[in-house]
Amino acid sequence: MTPQTGQNHQAAFTALQRRLVSPLDGSPRPRTVLVLPSFSLDPAGMAKIPGILHYEERLLAFLHLLRVPDRRIVYATSTPVPPVAVDYALGLVRSLPARHARPRLTLVDCADASPRPLTQKILARPDVVERLRRAVGDPRDACILAFNGSPHERDLALRLGVPLFACRPDLAHLGSKSGAREVFAEAGVPFPAGFGHLRDEDDLVTALAALRARAPAPERAMIKVNDGFGAGGNALFDFRGAPTAGGVEAWVRAALPRRVTFATPPEDWERYSAKFAEMGGVVEEFVEGADSRSPSAQVSVSPTGEARVLSTQDQFFVGAGHQTYAGCTAPAHPDYRRDVHDLALRTGRALAGKGVVGIASVDFVSARADGVPRLLAAEINLRMGGGTAPRMFLEGVADARLDEETGGFRAPDGRPLCYLATDRLESEAYRGLTPEAVLAAARRGGLLYDERAGAGAVFHMLGALPGFGKMGAVVIDRTTSAAHERYQAVVAALDAAAAAAARGPGPAAR
Repeated sequence: MTPQTGQNHQAAFTALQRRLVSPLDGSPRPRTVLVLPSFSLDPAGMAKIPGILHYEERLLAFLHLLRVPDRRIVYATSTPVPPVAVDYALGLVRSLPARHARPRLTLVDCADASPRPLTQKILARPDVVERLRRAVGDPRDACILAFNGSPHERDLALRLGVPLFACRPDLAHLGSKSGAREVFAEAGVPFPAGFGHLRDEDDLVTALAALRARAPAPERAMIKVNDGFGAGGNALFDFRGAPTAGGVEAWVRAALPRRVTFATPPEDWERYSAKFAEMGGVVEEFVEGADSRSPSAQVSVSPTGEARVLSTQDQFFVGAGHQTYAGCTAPAHPDYRRDVHDLALRTGRALAGKGVVGIASVDFVSARADGVPRLLAAEINLRMGGGTAPRMFLEGVADARLDEETGGFRAPDGRPLCYLATDRLESEAYRGLTPEAVLAAARRGGLLYDERAGAGAVFHMLGALPGFGKMGAVVIDRTTSAAHERYQAVVAALDAAAAAAARGPGPAAR
C-alpha cells in the first residue's frame, strides 16, 4: 500500500465512522448490529488458550440487544454455533420471547476451524463478505460490534460500508503497555513505578537496574511486552540476591535468562527476548503486599465522547505468578469499589479525548504495604475484556443496572445482584457431557438462573465441551459469598453428571 493509498484508506474509514451510533445506549438505532467476536490479537498469546475458537460464542451475551423492537443481529463465527447454545442464549433474555427474537437473528459462519482470527477468514472469503452484506441490509442503519478493532476489522468495515464500534487501529498504541502508562499519567491515575517504551534487551537491563535502585528496592519486577495478550507477554524477574551497591547492571544481564518466570509457559528466554525486541515493552515494580487483589473495570466510550463505567470486578488468576485470567466476581470489593469506578471513569474520559470509541477494560492492582492501602492502574485493554460477556449476560437475564452511587448492580425492583464468572469451568471428565446434559443437570439441581428468585447459573461456550471439557458460567446471586456457594453447587452437579455419563446407562436403560 502506497502512502497516498494509505491516506485515502484512513480518510474513507474516518468518513465512515461519522455515521457510527452506539448499539449500547438503548436507542432504536442502529437497526442492525453485526456482532464480530474475532480475536484479532497476538497469535502467540491466542495459541496458549485451549479452545480459543469457542470463545467466539461468548458474545452471544449481546443477544439482549434484540429487546429493541425491530432490531436485527447478524452473528459471525468461524464454525457453526451449536443450535442448543443459540436457543439457550435466546431464552435467557428477559421479556423477549424466543419466537419473536429468532427470526431477527442471522448466523453466518466461515466453516473454517483454522487458528487464524475470524475477521481474516472473512476477508479471505468474498462469498462470506457477500453473505454478511446481504444479511446486514442497509449499511446506513447498521454497525459492527467487534471484540476489538485491528486493521482487519477496519478493512471489513470499509468492505461492508458499515461503521465499527471498537477502538480504531490507529489508536491501538494507547492500549499498549507503554501507551497505557502515558494515558494514566495524563489522566492523573496512579500506576506502578517503572519504565516504558523499552526497545531491546539493553534497554531492559538498564531499566531493571534503575528500578532496583529505587527506595524501597523491589524484590521482583514485572516485564511486559507492549502488545501481549492474556498475560502471554508477561514475565517476573527476581531481584533477590542482587548486589546492593555497584555492579547491578552486570548482575541483571547475567541473571536474566535464569531469573525469569514466564506467566504462560512453555516459554524460554530466547523466544521471549525476540518477542520483546519485536514489540518493545515495559518494566514495572511487581506490586506486593498483604491482601493483594486484582480489580478491574469495564468502560464504554460512545461516538459522542461520553465515557461510562459498565462494571467493576475482582479478577482471579491461575498459572505461574497468578497471571493468567480465569474469572471474576462482581462488583469489586466495597473497600475500593468506588475508587476503581472513579479511576476507570477518569481513564475512559482520557481515552475519549483522544478519539477512542468502544468497550475497554482498565486493570488495577490493590495491596497493603506497611498497613497502607495502594490502588494502582496496571493496564488498559482497548477491547472487550473477560468481564464484558458476564456483565452483558447479567443485563440480559436480570435487566440489571449499575448503581452509580454504590457501584453495585441492582435489579429493576432494587434488589442487589452479584455474580461469579469464569470461562474456565473445565475438567477432563466434562468431555463426556453434551450441552443438553449440562443444562439438564443444572435444571435438576434447581441451579439454572430463575428470574423470580433473581439467582442461578448462566452457561456459555457450550461448544467447547466435546473437544476441551470446558465451558463458561456466570453464577448470579444477592451477595458474592452466596454466588460462591452456588458456584460450588454447580460444579458438584456437573461432576456428578460427568461421572454418571462415564458409567453409561444402567441395566434398565439397556
